[in-house]
Amino acid sequence: MYLITKHKKQVFAVLLLVASACFFSCKKSTATATPLPSQPLPDVVSFSNHIIPIFNTSCVSGGCHSGGSAAAGLNLSVNVAYTQLFTKHEIDTVNVNSSQLYTEVASGAMPKGTSKLSDYNISLIQKWIQQKAKNN
Repeated sequence: MYLITKHKKQVFAVLLLVASACFFSCKKSTATATPLPSQPLPDVVSFSNHIIPIFNTSCVSGGCHSGGSAAAGLNLSVNVAYTQLFTKHEIDTVNVNSSQLYTEVASGAMPKGTSKLSDYNISLIQKWIQQKAKNN
């Protein structure tokens, strides 16, 4: 009986040691976490099939980023969005997290006056930029 009790104490001590090591070795990350999409992302993100619909719904429809008086001079209407993103230096294909477009939507700063984009849409934008932001 003594051996069983001693063995249980040893097992408990080892488990406690392992749990403590795990708990105290964890560090809180200060980096911005990449959002987790609710569904799988496409292998190739298309500007016309994936990104433009996000712009149309969240950026252009309210009149903020359309027409001659677009907010911050950034017109995201279908015919000029691609050119505008690069002319206004909104995209950094080398360092995605430095892209103005990505940082604005990931932080929730854009779209203004409405709810933050879904994690799926933010991830689409991020992946599109990672894929060198092609006009496809």
